[in-house]
Amino acid sequence: APEWPAAPLPLPASAAAGADGHGAAGLEQFAGIRAYRPGDPPRHLAWRQIARHDPALGGQLVSKHFEGGAVAELTLDFAALPASMALEHKLSRLARWVLEAEQRALPYRFTLGRHDYGPARGDAHRAACLQALALFGHEDAA
Repeated sequence: APEWPAAPLPLPASAAAGADGHGAAGLEQFAGIRAYRPGDPPRHLAWRQIARHDPALGGQLVSKHFEGGAVAELTLDFAALPASMALEHKLSRLARWVLEAEQRALPYRFTLGRHDYGPARGDAHRAACLQALALFGHEDAA
C-alpha cells in the first residue's frame, strides 16, 4: 500500500519541481497549442481558444505547450532510500512516489532490484512499477 502521510511527501530532489509543485521541464518558451492531457495544470489551459469555440478544435479542451528549460530526470530508486528504513516502509514510499509522479505527469525512472523502468509515465509504466513493488521478494518463489 502507498504511504499516505499527513503532510505532502516531497518527491526525491531530482524531480526539479517548480514552486507550484509541477516539474520544471520545458517551461521556457511558448511553442503552441495542443490537445489537453489529464494532468495539465489549469493555468496552461488555452482559455481564449476554448472561449472562441473554434470548430477546428471540435469542442475539445486545449493547453498551451511550452518547450525549453532544464530537465532533470526523476529517479525513484529503492537503493537510494535510507538503509535504516524498514523494507515495507521503503516499498510503501516508492508506491507513493510512483502515484505522485503520475499525478503530476512527470516522467520518472523506477529502479527496484533487477527492475529498471523508464524514464516514462502513463498507465502501463505505473502498472509495471506497482506490480514490481507488489511482487518484491516473491518473484523467484514460484
